[in-house]
Amino acid sequence: MGYTSVYCFKGGIPEWRAFNYPLTVSEEYAAIKIDKLSPRQVYDLLESDSGVYVLDVRPIDCSRENIFIRGANICPMVYLDEWYHQIPREARIVITDWTNKKAILAGKFLRSKGYQVLGVLKGGLVRWRAEKLPVARVENSPATDPALCAE
Repeated sequence: MGYTSVYCFKGGIPEWRAFNYPLTVSEEYAAIKIDKLSPRQVYDLLESDSGVYVLDVRPIDCSRENIFIRGANICPMVYLDEWYHQIPREARIVITDWTNKKAILAGKFLRSKGYQVLGVLKGGLVRWRAEKLPVARVENSPATDPALCAE
């Protein structure tokens, strides 16, 4: 059951491109633009608009400190395709991760599914913390249980 011959290209897509190997990206997907919002912009949005839905897509191992933006909805990127339908359709979404590596992919995915993505947190939670904006510590991280994604 499942795949039996799986390989990993060590350097990922950047190294694949460096070797000039073929790469196909859907023109429609490539055309989806996602805004990058500064931590201050996101903070101001959260303070002034209760309809903003913060989605944290960090992998489970990146959530080990259990530190999140207060009120964030947690769904590791690996579960997003299974759980995105639990995000309220009317939500105005801001996406974050640790350093902004997965957030743009999540934003493109959600926008392609018809969600209103306001943007991603530029610099991710690392920059948010560097700017000393408020965080919440969660004792039992919901990120360890995929059933709690997009709670």
